[in-house]
Amino acid sequence: MASIPVNATPQKRLFLSIIADYDLTTSVSELIDNALDHWMVSGKRQPLSVKLFINTDRQSIRISDNAGGVPSDSLELLVAPGASRGNVTQDLIGNFGVGGKRAGIALGERVSIRTRFANDPTYEIVLDSQWLAAEDDWQLTAEEVSDIDPGTTVVAISELRQGISLEQITALEKSLGATYANFLNAECEIILNDSPILIESFDNWAFPPDYRPKSSSFSIAPVDGSSDEVKVTMTAGLILDRDPKEENYGVYFYCNDRLVLAHEKGAEVGYYRGKAGTPHPDASLCRVIIELHGNPELMPWTSNKAGINWNHPTFLSLRERIVDMTAYYTTVSRRTKSDRENEVFRFDAGEIENFDITSPNISKKIVQLPTPRGRRKSYSDRLIEQNQVITRSKPWTLGLVESMSLLEVVIGKKYETKNRVGLIILDSNLEIGLKEFLVNHPTEYYSDGRISDLFKWRHKVADEVQRLGISADLPWEKARYYNGLRNKFIHERATVEITDTQLADYREVVESILSALFDLSFDRG
Repeated sequence: MASIPVNATPQKRLFLSIIADYDLTTSVSELIDNALDHWMVSGKRQPLSVKLFINTDRQSIRISDNAGGVPSDSLELLVAPGASRGNVTQDLIGNFGVGGKRAGIALGERVSIRTRFANDPTYEIVLDSQWLAAEDDWQLTAEEVSDIDPGTTVVAISELRQGISLEQITALEKSLGATYANFLNAECEIILNDSPILIESFDNWAFPPDYRPKSSSFSIAPVDGSSDEVKVTMTAGLILDRDPKEENYGVYFYCNDRLVLAHEKGAEVGYYRGKAGTPHPDASLCRVIIELHGNPELMPWTSNKAGINWNHPTFLSLRERIVDMTAYYTTVSRRTKSDRENEVFRFDAGEIENFDITSPNISKKIVQLPTPRGRRKSYSDRLIEQNQVITRSKPWTLGLVESMSLLEVVIGKKYETKNRVGLIILDSNLEIGLKEFLVNHPTEYYSDGRISDLFKWRHKVADEVQRLGISADLPWEKARYYNGLRNKFIHERATVEITDTQLADYREVVESILSALFDLSFDRG
């Protein structure tokens, strides 16, 4: 049988077809990854400096590094799709052989790459729209040009495909600080428009005594039939730096020290019913950090390093443990939500507890870890519940109960005038309660006119209620006194101050009268 040769040479539109998932941040990060890898492969002979200039007026980007430069016999590493270092035994970042090439083309229609290895000549390669349009011609010329500093590489990108705004640059600065936090030190700097990138880390743990952060370090061999291992460190706990706007909780993945994914709250890491549940502010103190080190081919990152491949054997080997720790600390977060200042945030120092997450039956052991008791319902909620029978049989009492519940909410606020507001709520609620008692009396009829005449004077209302059988021993005089204070707010120029003691006393007065009128319960136990 005859054999037919098939031309598998890639077409240049491959460059364009694989850039859809690249934006400013992912593209710049790929170019920085290249510099870091080259620096590490070269033995870190000197501190690394990556300098990034973005000109919004000219809409151009320039990235330079002093990682060592690329030798003239290896220039294809800069441009050829799939070309990558053969040595991947180190904990490097790049392994797909396409990232740095497509990153430049994703940003602009013209990409100039100049590199100088040691004191060798400087060479420049240009990728532009004209070269991309020549489908059958893959040849590029590396031109010798004026020298740049020894051991440096400069990538200049122009004719940008999309405009860059100042807001995007600010977001990029923040992203780079998080992505490369583990690299930024005295030996490595990243400069953006003359400003050094500052570290943004996520290990800002709280140390409540019973729920300290836990950490486990171990190794896995994720690929069947291979002894190649990935070193894993898994740390989980409650955090101090909760930011509702950023929603900075969930699971974080670092691969060979590079942050790949942050704030992950998907089902893959445990956010589903029966485990961590649906992402919610109640769960926003839980953070799980996964740190992986090993051959880059064993890292579960996506090709643009902006996410995790959930089907990768390395992730699948860890998934159950990640889910269990996420579920545990999410439970703790939910159950401490009512008093986080005292139960979590005040414990801002301590030690991380070592924890063997590889031991047998670990899922069961994690489930059995201590968690806070479920939050007791507030008095406001209990008040409504304990009076449900009465409010259902006498629906006109529901508003009275809910008003007393609202009072508890007001008292719990830090309002400077909350006592005045509380007095108004109490006095209005008592007056409405007296009116409801009269108009709903089973044997006595009260017309609108009769009600209007009675309520011109509060003491007449009290007398009428007592005539209908309500005890005269109730604190009617106190009720009259506090009603007078309320009236001073309205009818006199002077502002009356209400003390905490007075408010508490009037609350007892109103509760006792409403209890006598409608059999309502105000049990605070």
